[in-house]
Amino acid sequence: MNQPIHTFQLDPLRHPDGVKGFMEFFRLRPKSAGLIFLQEILQQFASLPYENISKIIKLNQHWESPTQRLRLPEVVVEDHIAYKLGGTCFSLTFFLQSILAQHGFTCYPVMADMRAGRNTHCALVVMLDAAKYLVDPGYLLTQPMEINPQKPRLFRTEFAGVELRFDTQTRSYDFFTFNQNELKWRYRFQDRPVPPEEFLQHWLASFGWNSMHGICLTRVMNGGMIYVRNTFMRETTFSGKRNVNIKKNYHAAIHEIFGIDEQLVEKAQAALAENLNRKKLAETLI
Repeated sequence: MNQPIHTFQLDPLRHPDGVKGFMEFFRLRPKSAGLIFLQEILQQFASLPYENISKIIKLNQHWESPTQRLRLPEVVVEDHIAYKLGGTCFSLTFFLQSILAQHGFTCYPVMADMRAGRNTHCALVVMLDAAKYLVDPGYLLTQPMEINPQKPRLFRTEFAGVELRFDTQTRSYDFFTFNQNELKWRYRFQDRPVPPEEFLQHWLASFGWNSMHGICLTRVMNGGMIYVRNTFMRETTFSGKRNVNIKKNYHAAIHEIFGIDEQLVEKAQAALAENLNRKKLAETLI
C-alpha cells in the first residue's frame, strides 16, 4: 500500500534487517564506534556500485506512488546480494547512515550543489571525538576524509584522490577529485545537518531529474574508477583517462564490469523508454 508522503518517515534506526543483512553478507563484526570500525564499514560499503538501473526500474513500477519508489536499506542489500546492484547517492547515503547510526556513530546527511543544480547530491558527516569526517558513498569514498582545513587532501588509492577546500566567505566546502593530470570540481556543501523531512523531499524530487534520462554506473576497480553513461565508458586512474564506446557489447560490458545481469539491463532500458514517454505525455497535459 502506498504511504502518503506527509506520513512517511525516514528514520535510520527503523531498518535493522537491512543493516543486519549488510553486516552478515560482508562478514563484519560490530566493534566500538571508532575510526577503525568506520574504515572497515566503508571498505565493504564501496562494493555497492553507484547505479541508477534500480532507480529507473523502481520509478517505472511505482509511477503513481512516490514513496514506494524509494529503495530503503532492506531492498538495497537484497538487490546487491541477488543482482549486484547498489543505488544512487540518496539510497546509498541513507543506507550507510542506518548502518552507522545502529552501531553507535553520530552522523547526519548534508546536501550538496553540483553543476546540475542545487541540492543534487548528498553525503554524510560523521562525528568522532573532536573531529568530523566526510563519507560519500555516491563518490565511492573507501575511507573517511577529515573535514579540516589543515588536512585538505585524501588519496582514495595510490592512483587518485579527493580534496576539500573551505570557503570562508560562504562557509562551505568545495569537493574536488584529482589525478596526475587534473583537478576537477565536483560539488559544494555546507556542514549543515539536513532534517529527514527535507532529505525526503530532495530524494523524491531526484526521480524527475535529467540524470534519470539515461543509464549511469560507477565503481572502484583495479586501482581506478569505471564510469559508464549510456554507451560511453571512462576508466580513470592517477595517470589519466581511457574512454571507450561500448555500444557494440553494451550488455556484456556492464555484466563483465559490474556483474549485473544482461536481462536486468534490458529491463532498465525498456523502463527508461516508457518513463520518458510517460513524462512527455504528462507535460502535454499540463
